[in-house]
Amino acid sequence: MPFIIVAFLVISSLFSGDFSGFLLLVGIIISSLITIAVSSFVVKGIETTKMDEWYKKMHNCNILTINETVLSFLPLSTHTFAFIFGYFIYVIVTNKVVIKNALLIAMLTILVFIDVLYNFNSCAEGYVLLPLIIGVFSGVMWALMIGKANQMVPQEDGASKCNITKGLYKCKIKRTGQVVSA
Repeated sequence: MPFIIVAFLVISSLFSGDFSGFLLLVGIIISSLITIAVSSFVVKGIETTKMDEWYKKMHNCNILTINETVLSFLPLSTHTFAFIFGYFIYVIVTNKVVIKNALLIAMLTILVFIDVLYNFNSCAEGYVLLPLIIGVFSGVMWALMIGKANQMVPQEDGASKCNITKGLYKCKIKRTGQVVSA
């Protein structure tokens, strides 16, 4: 699911003709590397008697492995959802479009909650809080770092129109009154 959401955001920014989706992807990748680094410290802190059980749990819960070795002992799905949540909450609040994006906020909140609950019960137990905190914090920090001009601001665009003609999907996307693509 995190891959699908990130891919949608990148493709959506391509269609709108802006670079913000790629910047969001870069932020998620950098923050993921931080989470992976923190996970190696978490593993060192676990007692060796519990290590085999912990490794089996995390191996079953992670699809990202390198040579049958788990990439991260912390759930990267939680991190990705938390990053997107922190990023969009910051962007929505600072751009004063909270009411227009109430459904997005509710959906992101539910998605983060379900993922945290699943990973808490099935995989990472209390360690699920680390990627949650790292993700939200780095999402907000990334939105601050890239600046308001480069942020992906979720908003409805009534001027853009999409339709299907002769089996071909065509969109007219307008940006600042000008057609971006036809």
